[in-house]
Amino acid sequence: MSITESTEAPATCPVRFPAARENPVAPPGAYRPEGHDGGPIEVDLAYGGRAWLVTRHADVRALLGNGRLSSDATVEGYPQIPLSYGRQRPGVFLSMDPPEHERVRNLLSREFSAGAVAARRPAVEQLVDRLLDRFTADGRRSGDLVKEFADLLPCYVSGYLYGVTDDYEGFVRQCINARATHDGSLAKRLVAGERMRRFLGELLDARDREPGDDLLSRLLANARTAGLGREDVVGAATLLLAASLDATAAVTSMTVLAVLRDPALTERLRTDPRRWAAAAVEESLRYWTVIQHGPVRAVTEDIELAGRTLRKGEFVILHLHSANWDPAVFRHPEQFDIDRPANPHLSFGHGIHRCLGGGLGTLEATIALERIFTALPGLRLDIAEDDLAYRHDDLVYGVRGLPVAW
Repeated sequence: MSITESTEAPATCPVRFPAARENPVAPPGAYRPEGHDGGPIEVDLAYGGRAWLVTRHADVRALLGNGRLSSDATVEGYPQIPLSYGRQRPGVFLSMDPPEHERVRNLLSREFSAGAVAARRPAVEQLVDRLLDRFTADGRRSGDLVKEFADLLPCYVSGYLYGVTDDYEGFVRQCINARATHDGSLAKRLVAGERMRRFLGELLDARDREPGDDLLSRLLANARTAGLGREDVVGAATLLLAASLDATAAVTSMTVLAVLRDPALTERLRTDPRRWAAAAVEESLRYWTVIQHGPVRAVTEDIELAGRTLRKGEFVILHLHSANWDPAVFRHPEQFDIDRPANPHLSFGHGIHRCLGGGLGTLEATIALERIFTALPGLRLDIAEDDLAYRHDDLVYGVRGLPVAW
């Protein structure tokens, strides 16, 4: 059966997307109805329209790599979920299909190779130490780890990547303002996104006049070689910055939260943070899956999946959080377990659209954990867990604040 051909389907689907969470940790139970076989289910979209929702790990992974699905948000009827603008913006390769996708993405690929990311560890360590010094200045014994540390970290790293030296704090302020691109409100996202594009456009023009040894200067040079224009570079740089800010901040703070909720795990991090930090971040990527709504794809050719026919012209939501909690892949997925023998989470996606900056974001969060539990061995929550405010309505999940003391 398909969405378009069914004549017996009710006027509305029993499941609406996005659905409310029953608890702040797990994906919504409505996405895995009781007695359901786990295959794709039809959902009514809160933004209008209907789509297939895919939740099993194997299905999500297979479809992420399936060339019969399109990321082109200009396709007629494409669901207007957050981050879908209904028009193609130059350089925003996230919503492009091959070959244009590769043409733009390749401008940045070398910057985020495993070797390039590893080479940036010393610089990231310095930035984390700088932030921690600021966080603990003047003998402070408490603070908000989200607002005063995690939110700032990707801004500092982006400033380093983009070669900002003369007005570093001004750049950080611009980044904080730009975080509204991941707000739940479309109007706020559009305004903040345009503000970010103008800001980065001015920064790129400055690099064009005086090139340096920084990512933006290399991006401009690569674009000329590839025959791409200024707007393509502005779009790619904007996408890179927008994708890094909230996600990296959320993974950092949510990993600390997960550790502090477990006294035994807290002790492991205090005893040997360099040994356990990477595993904690990797499990946090799976456990929380901060990109909470999942990518959307348009079906360009019929696909058979678990007894359903996904027909050309229909749409698919690939729910990463549900996939990362699939008990067929992750034993006791509800447990935050840094000792998992394997952790094939899909938080960075899979296939040609796999998150380009995932390695750098993971490095930032890992170093942050190493340094936090080294510098603040007495770190503890300074708020009751039930009083934490979660970002249920935003594109990137997390807590709005994380009061801690040490």
